Amino acid sequence: MPATATCPKTLHARLLRSGALFADRSAAAPLAATASLASLPYALSILRTHPSTFSYNSAIRALARWPRPHLAISLYRSMLCHPNNYTYPPLLAACARVAAPAAGCSDSSASAAGAAVHASLFRRGLESPDRFIRASLLSFYAAAGDLPAARQVFDLSPPNHRDLPLWNSLLHAYLSRALYVQVLHLFRRMLAADEVTLLALVSACAHLGTLETGRSAHAYLARSCMPITRNLGTALLNMYMRCGDVQSAWSVFHTAHDKDVRTWSVMIAGLAVNGFSTDALNLFREMKDHNIQPDSVTLTAVLSACAHAGMVEEGKRILHRMPVDYHLQPTIEHYGCTVDLLGRGGQLEEALALIRAVPLKADVALWGALLVACRYHKNVEMGQMVAMEILRLDPRHAGAWVFLSNVYAAAGKWDLVQEVRSSMKEHRIHKPPGSSVVELDGAVYEFLSGDHSHHQSDQIYAMLDEIGKTLSLKGHKTATKGVTFDIDEEDKEVCISQHSEKLAVAFGLINTRRGAVIRIVKNLRICEHCHSVMKVVSKVYDRAIVVRDRNRFHHFKNGSCSCLDYW
Repeated sequence: MPATATCPKTLHARLLRSGALFADRSAAAPLAATASLASLPYALSILRTHPSTFSYNSAIRALARWPRPHLAISLYRSMLCHPNNYTYPPLLAACARVAAPAAGCSDSSASAAGAAVHASLFRRGLESPDRFIRASLLSFYAAAGDLPAARQVFDLSPPNHRDLPLWNSLLHAYLSRALYVQVLHLFRRMLAADEVTLLALVSACAHLGTLETGRSAHAYLARSCMPITRNLGTALLNMYMRCGDVQSAWSVFHTAHDKDVRTWSVMIAGLAVNGFSTDALNLFREMKDHNIQPDSVTLTAVLSACAHAGMVEEGKRILHRMPVDYHLQPTIEHYGCTVDLLGRGGQLEEALALIRAVPLKADVALWGALLVACRYHKNVEMGQMVAMEILRLDPRHAGAWVFLSNVYAAAGKWDLVQEVRSSMKEHRIHKPPGSSVVELDGAVYEFLSGDHSHHQSDQIYAMLDEIGKTLSLKGHKTATKGVTFDIDEEDKEVCISQHSEKLAVAFGLINTRRGAVIRIVKNLRICEHCHSVMKVVSKVYDRAIVVRDRNRFHHFKNGSCSCLDYW
């Protein structure tokens, strides 16, 4: 509790003795605010004795920022005087905090409270004129997950009243719901931007992998002479890494003057996931030389780098010495990285033993790391056991069901494949469709497997045919074992040839200049055949291809991949 809130009764007594509480009604405001944080009934007794809108507003504002924001709503309902336009921004902020998932309250109750406040605003005619109220309303609806209502608040605001905070509120509303393309579209309509705007834009670019737009945001910063704060610098660094542009990330890192542990951690993690494990580990040593104390996130990145570099013994040493060297207890994420490390090294039995010895409860992610290793090393027996453990923890885990389906399909046990698919259908479990995103001239293009909706569809499929013929001449054969349908080989080849990442690379080949890097973001793990095709295409067409899939980056160049064929 703040120092001013430690003794509300002492403050009350002082005001009574001085007579200030009766001479000046506004004197009750700080007392009510302080008392509300100690005891709401006590604050109510003060407010009933010395009622004023100013005092109620002070108490509501204090409670809205406190760990129990629902008390601000309760206090509003007990007001003995009329609220004014200063009442509603903190009240709506309290409603937004209650609506947030971390508040532990149901969205329906929070939405009802906020909707009631909105109705009160409408009745009192306070909704339209006040910019702060509109921004607060928009933020509330966004927190409650009602984006149509948030957008309606924005659209009904007079154009000359749509100031930068209102635009930013809508921008972050889309960002909070992972509607990243809408963030980009909205930004293009904005006439001005500040740090809040650019943080939202750069974050959306990082998620989408839209490097061109991210670079434009960086250029805007330079043109506007806006200072690159620590938050903006780290966000730019993260964006470049998540777009696979490691060179630009290095440039941002080296020019940043105010680097904290988060900046170093983002750089180390980005290097690891992009396949530059040796650089990541060297940077970790440099970080320690600069007396920057690593945190839990840093060590997760370092263990990931050890896994990608095949440094099994070094990774195990770091895990075991975390409490001594860094005063940190290993978390489930650190154990997951170590399971991945052991799995990549083929030490599946040791990885399984570690899971069973972990002092924390093994979760789906921990078992999932071992499942990936079982799939790579083709240990079917252990893989089936691991998949069953995952399904015991999460019966709706699509990845485990798909693994079992793939195992049975590879063995030609189509009756068991059908049983798995029937179980998935019965439990309404669906594997998300494969989707790949490419950015071209600032626009985002999404492709689904077998997609014919693009206006260049004929040219795209013609390019796919050309790629297929080129691969055949090179002796490349289509790996159809990943198709889990009981269909003939020719149909399987057609199915695989139309995967979303292949459509995306064909689109890139016909729409970009010779030598330009093709960047693709895939929502799922890239399949074995597509991975093989990308390697050949990178050599035959002399293109660098960067694919970010669900697990990591793949930098294809001159017929090889940065992941060393383990992902």
